[in-house]
Amino acid sequence: MEVIYEAFAFIFGLVWGSFLNVVIYRVPEGISIIKPGSFCPVCKKKIAWYDNIPILSYIILRGKCRHCGSKIPIKYPLVEFFSGLSFLLLWRNFHQIPLEILRGLVFVSLLIILAGIDSDRMLLPDIFTIPGIAAGIAFSFFISPGPLSSILGALIGYLSLWLVYKLFLLLTGKEGLGFGDFKMLAMIGAFMGIKQLLPVIIVSSLLGSLFGIGIILVKKKTFSTMLPFGVFLSIASWILYIFNLDLFNLYMGLWR
Repeated sequence: MEVIYEAFAFIFGLVWGSFLNVVIYRVPEGISIIKPGSFCPVCKKKIAWYDNIPILSYIILRGKCRHCGSKIPIKYPLVEFFSGLSFLLLWRNFHQIPLEILRGLVFVSLLIILAGIDSDRMLLPDIFTIPGIAAGIAFSFFISPGPLSSILGALIGYLSLWLVYKLFLLLTGKEGLGFGDFKMLAMIGAFMGIKQLLPVIIVSSLLGSLFGIGIILVKKKTFSTMLPFGVFLSIASWILYIFNLDLFNLYMGLWR
């Protein structure tokens, strides 16, 4: 029976991921997420239901639009897959606490949306981060980490990156971060609490550094190349939240 529940969670996550793709594309464009139905961004032709099955349609169509033959970005099936995987892992890890699953669905959906938009446009819209802060604090009144940790997480999350931004601007005369990054970390702090802020910053900075070095070596970019830091914040938060990791306890356990 548990396998059936997990399969349902994964399939539901795939379908939800298809909707998240719509949100990621349409919201920055100012297009309604309700109407019109799914369409090709290139030729604008309507996508039939059988060409809109998560992941499977991408494979059958070989990553191309049926009408105009334009390439379908790999990000679409990736968003669907990670949404499905997220729902599966949330069910597996938290199914005994229904409110924890609900919070996880909201939080993970916001992380995926923000990562998708930031990777495309270097933008983290307030329409997601600010309500996300409110949602994280609201959930904290009923489940861990509690309202004090959540509120402090939001405040310190915002101020910590704001201070980094100001220091970098003072030293280099350039903007190393955007205000959307501050609000996104505030949202993460609201959901995960103040204790998880430093681990999120450490892991996201490490991921960003590795990615930055990679594109410098492969694509001959420079150290001044701007990176979508929201993507790395999303990945770090996803890993720590989904697997309920406490890096400090893990670190201390290595020395026992």
